[in-house]
Amino acid sequence: MLRSRAFHLGFIVPILVLLLSGAVSYSLLQHLSDQRQLQQQSQLNDQAQSYASAIQQELVRTATAAYAMAGWLRLQQGNLQQFEHFAAQIYPYYPHLKTLSAAPAGIIRAAYPAQTNQQMLGFDILQDPIQGPSAKRSLQSQLVYLTGPFQLRQGGVGIIGRLPVQLPDDTGSNHFWGLVSVTFELEALESIKQLAQLPARGIQYQVWLDETTEQSLIISSTASAFSALAEAKIQTGTVSWRLQLSAPAAANYSKVAYWQQFLAIIFNLLLAALSYFLLRTLNTKQQLKQQVAARTADLQTQLARHRSFIVASNTGSWEFDPELQQLSCSPEYFSMLGYQSQDLPATTPQNLAKVWADLLHPSDRQTASQAFADYLASPQQELYQNHFRMRHKDGHWVWILSRGRTIVTEQGKRLTVGTHIDISDRKESELKLQLLARLFEQSSEGLLITNSQQQVVMVNQAFCNISGYRPEEVVGKDPKLLSSGKHDKAFYQKMWQAIQQQGVWKGEIWNRRKDGTIYPEWLSISKIDGPEPGEIYYVGLFSDITQYKEDEAQIRFLAQYDALTSLPNRALLMDRTEQALAIAKAQQQALALLFIDVDRFKQINDSLGHQVGDQLLILIAQRLATLCRPEDTLCRLSSDEFVLLRPHTDGDQAAQLAEQILPLMLTPYQVTGQELVLSASIGIALYPEDGQHFHELYRHADIAMYRAKEKGRNTYCFFTSEMQRYHARHLLLENALRRAIDNNELSLVYQPQYSLQQQKLIGFEALLRWQHPELGFVSPGEFIPLAERSGLVIPLGEWVLKTALTERAAWQQLTSSELTVAVNLSPVQFRQPGLLTLINAQLQAHQLSAAALELEITESAMVEDPAQAASLLDAFRHRGLRIAVDDFGTGYSSLSYLKRFALNKLKIDQSFIRDLLADADDRAIVQAIISMANSLELETIAEGVETAEQQALLQQLGCQAIQGYHYGKPMQATAAREMISRELGREP
Repeated sequence: MLRSRAFHLGFIVPILVLLLSGAVSYSLLQHLSDQRQLQQQSQLNDQAQSYASAIQQELVRTATAAYAMAGWLRLQQGNLQQFEHFAAQIYPYYPHLKTLSAAPAGIIRAAYPAQTNQQMLGFDILQDPIQGPSAKRSLQSQLVYLTGPFQLRQGGVGIIGRLPVQLPDDTGSNHFWGLVSVTFELEALESIKQLAQLPARGIQYQVWLDETTEQSLIISSTASAFSALAEAKIQTGTVSWRLQLSAPAAANYSKVAYWQQFLAIIFNLLLAALSYFLLRTLNTKQQLKQQVAARTADLQTQLARHRSFIVASNTGSWEFDPELQQLSCSPEYFSMLGYQSQDLPATTPQNLAKVWADLLHPSDRQTASQAFADYLASPQQELYQNHFRMRHKDGHWVWILSRGRTIVTEQGKRLTVGTHIDISDRKESELKLQLLARLFEQSSEGLLITNSQQQVVMVNQAFCNISGYRPEEVVGKDPKLLSSGKHDKAFYQKMWQAIQQQGVWKGEIWNRRKDGTIYPEWLSISKIDGPEPGEIYYVGLFSDITQYKEDEAQIRFLAQYDALTSLPNRALLMDRTEQALAIAKAQQQALALLFIDVDRFKQINDSLGHQVGDQLLILIAQRLATLCRPEDTLCRLSSDEFVLLRPHTDGDQAAQLAEQILPLMLTPYQVTGQELVLSASIGIALYPEDGQHFHELYRHADIAMYRAKEKGRNTYCFFTSEMQRYHARHLLLENALRRAIDNNELSLVYQPQYSLQQQKLIGFEALLRWQHPELGFVSPGEFIPLAERSGLVIPLGEWVLKTALTERAAWQQLTSSELTVAVNLSPVQFRQPGLLTLINAQLQAHQLSAAALELEITESAMVEDPAQAASLLDAFRHRGLRIAVDDFGTGYSSLSYLKRFALNKLKIDQSFIRDLLADADDRAIVQAIISMANSLELETIAEGVETAEQQALLQQLGCQAIQGYHYGKPMQATAAREMISRELGREP
């Protein structure tokens, strides 16, 4: 019966297998056919996109010639006189062009090359029934409008690109001027030439132009029926093009299918035969198994007790009798600990339990003993298992895995038997795995592991923190869910090629978080082999470098931009200027560089603080930016210096721009609740007359700016050659002045001061003179301002003070009268810390009283920082020094500072004395100054007195002293001593 049933199954099962495998084979063949079609479609799509991109780039580049002509026409205000010269310059840059033309009001008036396009002149594009509709459509956009195809007279298919030109009228609004056109041969484009090679590979193509209401076939590789399998868009601004590709099915597809079908049939038959023989084999195996079971049943009882004593490699066995508390061990039990039988204590077998306990690690002794005792006390006959450390003979610790089970012998005796196995290597591996797991989880860098099927196996916490995904959301998924879409197919192909060839890839990549944000990361992917042969895993280690990229961008920004105003800095200005100069040279255009310096900005920082100054600079930058065009560059060079680069600008336009800047700067600023008013000085340098390179233009604009400051600020100046000479002399004088003291080129002259009340000499004013061996006499009006700007006035002032007091000490031998020597202090020297200390040291060195020295300061020195000036003048007064206000009446002349400051004398400026006799206004001013000084108990001395009449009138008005050529010119020290001896002698 059973044999008959097996016989029937041996035929039925193979038939069922044959039918099932046939169905599977048919589905597989059908799937392969579909895949071949999809592969062909994908390849055609990729080719279409590639060729379409190449055609689009060439069309757009060629069409830019129209923008160039339109820009040139705007600069020429629509004048076509130089059209042929301009067209000849740009024509060589567009090798595919056939014709450049300009059509005012739509009628062609100029074409290039002229010799081949004479017939085009006078052609009315807008009225032409063929070209008119497309030309009118181009008027709706400010972009180049491509249309065609047209048969060219020179042969080939041509495309025309038209661009409407708008020009400003007298009212400032734009009006339609006409059209510019570029004509080029389509088949001459490199991308079209490459497209023409496709038919040789069995691929046909067509290019269509999609216009508003109709479609035009531009070019086709076949005249027969065309079935497009792939299509790609070509966008050229206002008009869309289409590229279509078609390819016949591969000829060998049917042959491949036949071979596959034949192999599938053979496979099905073999599978059915194998199933038949498998059933026969299983039937025979079952019979043999029954025979073996019967033979081994008798041996089971005999081997039961000895099974626990089977000695494996490096495995020790043990037996414990709970009744006798005896422990028996095999030789391998202790040999794995380095002990031999003779090494153990010669005691009774009961002592082996104590030997075992003594070898346990102190930390494991109690837990291991208790675990074995708990097992013996347990009623369940389950498996005993424990692991602990035992001391090796050489002193190190060995991890032991102890397993056992309680059995009942044939005699009914209960014994616990088991084995000891050295698991130190496993424990070490477990420890390493635990450490690696801890490192995996606690690493600050994201970790992701995938298998060879590109399925995520595991991720760490850092991955979750960076990506935003939970582990269950990514495990088992393809890592593509992290893709940002910013990298193309070639990028990933190159990545995987490096991984397969070198085993590792490192680089920067952009990925996407769960919330959709894209971020940069530094990624390292390594290929590792799995535990099974042929098993491969990929480990990705990455870190979020968003902050690094931001820092990098900030560094690049700081390298080229000003951190406070975000304007370009000097480096970026230099680069843009050189580019603009290259364009200006090629187009023979002018260019202007404006150097803008904020007047008296230092006073803002000193009085209101740098925070207010920084806010003010930001507002200034924002105002200046409102005057800039897109092609202009506004740069901040230093604290209060700005540079504006303006291409396509001549002298008149630069002046207009400067006249816009000056009133804009004067508009009050609101900063921290305060209203501030500032002006600016502007220097202008023009290309090409003022320089051919950035450094020349910059230096000349800087020179012109300083001339504007010298003219009184709040104005602008163009650079001139005279300024260059003036600046060169200033540089020469500054360098020479630095060596003037060491070279003994400086000297003092002394102009006497005469008391009208006492009718005698009362002192001298020390005046600085400079005699250069090559430059000759240099006027103080020239080198003193230079010294103040360069900082040289500090050492010069110290030299003057020391020299004047040395001369004053010499007067002590000539007269007992209290003569004073007056020394001028510049505003820079007056603000210098330690001035009073210097004066005290010099007075003590020359053994002079404070009354021997009179300090002359200007009104501007006191009002720049009134609080500091008042404090210093109080200190001078307490020291006994005399203070005179020089050039009184020409500055602020405010009664408030006369009352506030500790002063002794007013020096009436010589500009009021010069016309004192003839000008009633000057006489009234002098009289007012003398009356005011008398009221404030201040002395007065008039400068520039040159006649006896002036002296008499001043004495009549109540002036106390005079100084001028009438009484004495400035004289050398020896002449001054002679005058003292002659007029005062040894007066009591």
